[in-house]
Amino acid sequence: MDPQDFKAPFIDRPQIWREADSFRDRYWPSGEIPVDVMTIIEFELGLEIRPVSKMREEEDIDALLLGNWQTLMVDLRHYMDDRYINRMRFSGAHELGHYVLHKSVFDQMPRGSIEEWVRFTLNLPEKEYSFLEYHAYEFAGRLLVPPAALASEFEAVISQVERNGLKRSELRDERHMGYLAKPIAAKFAVSSEVIERRLTKEGLWPPR
Repeated sequence: MDPQDFKAPFIDRPQIWREADSFRDRYWPSGEIPVDVMTIIEFELGLEIRPVSKMREEEDIDALLLGNWQTLMVDLRHYMDDRYINRMRFSGAHELGHYVLHKSVFDQMPRGSIEEWVRFTLNLPEKEYSFLEYHAYEFAGRLLVPPAALASEFEAVISQVERNGLKRSELRDERHMGYLAKPIAAKFAVSSEVIERRLTKEGLWPPR
């Protein structure tokens, strides 16, 4: 395939959400939070997690699912460093988004090695590549942050804030959202930025 001829499939947000929810229900039926993506990848899907030295430094990639659909390559340094555990979990969930949403598309692309994939994607039309990445990011966020659990945790944090004297109606500033997102992020083992995006996309912010 000529990279310039590539067209990303149209997948709207509701469909991405349905796919993520269905995947979570199937492979993480306990509903426990946080969702253990790496356990799903390795033990539920049976994929090999293969740490690769200097993957992040040389290719600017944290994780890559190879075209055999059996191997998830991850940056060795980040994978072994607990400081990056949440980032690696999101990267794994992102690759699961490609696994679920893009298999038929990616089967047409060279993904036998990191180098092949990077060369190919560098030549994709920017708009088409951005569509693929949007799909995977949205899938990852919805997978790791189930909406019902998010709403419950959000209400718990707001209740705590109200007990401390700040009214719900006053929570409108972005700084307030960042403050509220931090304890929620710890519950879901994701970054505060992920929670802020989910609060907005799930229609929970600003609180009613």
